[in-house]
Amino acid sequence: MKLFASWSGGKDCMLALYRTLNQNQHNITHLVNMCDIDTQQSRSHGLTSNLIKLQAQSIGIEIIQEGTDFKGYERNLKRVINNLKSKGVEGGVFGDIYLKAHRDWIERVCGELEITPFFPLWQEDTQKLLNEFIETGFQANIVSVQKDKMDKEWLGRKLDQTFLNEIKKTDIDPCAENGEYHTFVHDGPLFNHAVNIQTDGIRDDDKYWFLNIT
Repeated sequence: MKLFASWSGGKDCMLALYRTLNQNQHNITHLVNMCDIDTQQSRSHGLTSNLIKLQAQSIGIEIIQEGTDFKGYERNLKRVINNLKSKGVEGGVFGDIYLKAHRDWIERVCGELEITPFFPLWQEDTQKLLNEFIETGFQANIVSVQKDKMDKEWLGRKLDQTFLNEIKKTDIDPCAENGEYHTFVHDGPLFNHAVNIQTDGIRDDDKYWFLNIT
């Protein structure tokens, strides 16, 4: 079956993609990245569209980047998926772990489009998932944190065993399924070459601290 993968550039979508490809049952033809129509950045991750594009190029899967505002998100996503259906795509891969309301929304949208959703990480232990991500060899850094959940000092932290050991001692979900932090994956077993990144200060909005990376 031809599938697309819902794409943010972070660890959960990467692990979901990795697992799906390793099953050798489906062909991932596209990554779908929804970004802010005004800034061309992802809303929660704060990543530029160019960074996501470089990531996809290294992985070797075509990426579709669609600008949208919050109000038009579902409409624009459906348009992208319908275009993929015309190319033979029959399903989508999503990195959701345990947020039932979000899964219900995905299943409704996919159902209306007659697309099959796949959830490779669903209801698995988030500590084990983060450990799997690290042990598999992916390289990622924290690029945004919720102000009311984590201090900005967490920005830039590498996802490694030291981080896992520290996050386990907090009340933060290890995989940040509730949006406590977000990541950018820049190297690992799916990459043909690393995406070299540099940091350039910190910015914020009402909800998040963001690490400026190029």
